[in-house]
Amino acid sequence: MELRELKTFVTTAKLLSFTKAAKDLGYAQSTITNQIQALEQDLGTMLFERLGKQIKLTQDGEYLYTYADQILKLADEAKDLISNSLTPRGSLTIGTAESLCTYRLSEVFNSFRALYPKVELNIRFDTCCDYRTHLRKNTIDLAFLPDITCTENDLITHVLFDVPMAVIAAPNHPLAKMQQILPAHMNEQALILTEPGCSYRRLFESMLTQVGAKPASVLGVSSNEVIKRFVADGWGIGFLPYATVRQELAANRLLALPWQGPAFAITAQLLYHKEKWLSPALREFIKVTLEILKNTTGAGVE
Repeated sequence: MELRELKTFVTTAKLLSFTKAAKDLGYAQSTITNQIQALEQDLGTMLFERLGKQIKLTQDGEYLYTYADQILKLADEAKDLISNSLTPRGSLTIGTAESLCTYRLSEVFNSFRALYPKVELNIRFDTCCDYRTHLRKNTIDLAFLPDITCTENDLITHVLFDVPMAVIAAPNHPLAKMQQILPAHMNEQALILTEPGCSYRRLFESMLTQVGAKPASVLGVSSNEVIKRFVADGWGIGFLPYATVRQELAANRLLALPWQGPAFAITAQLLYHKEKWLSPALREFIKVTLEILKNTTGAGVE
């Protein structure tokens, strides 16, 4: 077995696609196929079941994956130790919510790139619940989430700052005339929310469920900009981090309803797996993030 074959195997097992693995590794798809076949011949077993265009790990493939992932991690550690260099290098894959990336993380990215220009930063957007899966599968190095405080034992959590939220509507919406808004007022209202799985959408809907409020409709949208546009056009009521709507509120294109319901208690958090090998690049990125964002105020910003 060669390390490059193990890396190809692990990448393919994570993505469950020869095509995606080829794109991720920068290989031709035939190279991926040849390396997997060579590994299977070397081990005398099938590692993947091929069902049309779909693949999945066999039982032997599952066994190998556990060891191969650890072998690659140990190889990376050995390479770093043998090189006897503490200079961050390589690449980092960072999962983050769109709102945090747009409104608060630019200073972190700019500062880190100025200090360590040889480290490649790859940023990906997804739903909050998916990032936990990505951390556990080691397909991302760390994640920034707006959520209630994470207490999952296999994840290291750094709470960075509070994330104020806004219940928003068009200025001419009927609820805009009210002096206070409670969860019960969402009954029979049309809601424009983020996609299912988003942490603060789950929190908001939970508050409504607790008081028996049943919206007339819920439209799930993956783009904050589209949500703002739909709400401004009178499609319904939205719920977003304050930072994402600050300009629209100032321009009177949107209105923040006077929410008097339970506090949302959303915080920005930095998460990584407790068993994750902290490479020099990852250690320094975490250090820079905490120096810039730890315990900073999010009031009027997030």
